[in-house]
Order: sequence, then C-alpha cells, then structure tokens
Amino acid sequence: MTKQQLLALWQGKSWDSSPAGIYFVSRRFGKDLHFSFSGYSEKDVKSIPDSLMKRLAAEIAELDQKALCFINENFPDEDIEGISLTDVMFDKNGCYGAFALGYYVGESTEGELYLLVSFDEEFEANNEVICEVY
Repeated sequence: MTKQQLLALWQGKSWDSSPAGIYFVSRRFGKDLHFSFSGYSEKDVKSIPDSLMKRLAAEIAELDQKALCFINENFPDEDIEGISLTDVMFDKNGCYGAFALGYYVGESTEGELYLLVSFDEEFEANNEVICEVY
C-alpha cells in the first residue's frame, strides 16, 4: 500500500519517516490511534498486502474487543478497566506476527507501560500478552 492509500484508509495524518521506521497518527474511535512500522521504509510499507490493511481497517473494532478479552484473561487480578486501544504496530522482523494492537496502561517506575496483543495473518490472536515499557 502506498503512503497516500494508507493515510486515506486510516484517515491518517502526521506521517513521519525515519531510519527507525514509518509512523503516522490516525483518527479512529474518536481519538488518535498511533501506527508504527518499525524497520520499514516507505518502499517496504508498499509490500504489506492491501488485503491485510483493508481487512484490518474493517475489523479493527472486533479485534480490539478480542484483544481486551485476552488481556483480561491474562491479568484477572489487575484493574485494567478503561484501557483502550492506542497503537497498531508492525515490525519488519515479525516479532509481533502480522501486527499487534497496543494499549497504554500507565506509568511505571521503568517508563510508560503498554500491553500488546499480536495477531497472525489469519487475524488469530496470540494467547500471550506482551508487556513492554518505553
């Protein structure tokens, strides 16, 4: 998908290209949704199948609910009410499968804490929730 197609599909703004990757902000669900393509160049982003991005755009609300269920299952004793989708992440190395949905949880002593649920090309969630600090 080209830069223009991605921005149009996701109502994107703030496109940033750096050696570390491609980043833009989308306006979905009445709030900003941050997209990161770590390790990707603009040329590499074109290699992501249009069908994957279009399906992701169409099913993002259902995937969000599925991810929140996995987070609740993995952290039953934690108060995670009110967390919401903040990030959609792609990594050229494939560490997130096809992509991951990210949820900002709050500040920790180590930095900003995010919970990530990764999905494969079939949009099946990995049952293990990833905790990352930035």
